[in-house]
Amino acid sequence: MIADFLRRVYLRLLGSYRLPSLIAREVTGRRRILDAGCGRASPLGLVGLDSYKVGLDFYQSYILKSRESSIHHDYVLGDVRLLPFKPGSFNCALATEVLEHLTRQEGTEMIKQMEKVAEKIILTTPNGFLPTYPGAQDNPDEKHQCGWTVSELAELGFKIYGLGGWKRLWKVDAGQAVIRFRPRKVFAALAGITELLVYRRPSLAFSLFCVKGER
Repeated sequence: MIADFLRRVYLRLLGSYRLPSLIAREVTGRRRILDAGCGRASPLGLVGLDSYKVGLDFYQSYILKSRESSIHHDYVLGDVRLLPFKPGSFNCALATEVLEHLTRQEGTEMIKQMEKVAEKIILTTPNGFLPTYPGAQDNPDEKHQCGWTVSELAELGFKIYGLGGWKRLWKVDAGQAVIRFRPRKVFAALAGITELLVYRRPSLAFSLFCVKGER
């Protein structure tokens, strides 16, 4: 009973700093949304949006898995560096945890492509380089190739917010990002609490939430 009460309080106070809530706050009303590099389990699946959602990925098994979960209304097998859509096709183009999988030149090109097809862009990416590599169920080409900083993304016109809690609570172990300290459940909860603290201090955050375009 007490644990359930504390959980509800926690979600009410801090849930608005989680990725699904941040996306929902930026995308209001009926919209056409492009989910570039949608993967198999896009956060759009956790966002209650009255919008038309298109998922794009170049890894077909991800599209098939996402389709099973009915995350998007339509799917396109394609490359984020060469988006096969007409200019202004979408109100918003979203790319969560995609930028770091591209070289810097490719990432810059992806952003330009997103700017062409959408009025607003939303990106998430680690704060700096995170040397991770694919897990057993992942696309084998899905390793991180570069890292982006707050200042670099701000120079491209993005507003930057902190995501994922305090960066010092995380590390890379066996190619995957994990909580640094044990017991991990306790420190994972602490990371959740620190999401409130790093939201306006993105340089201290584990990950970055970046927005560019119409409000």
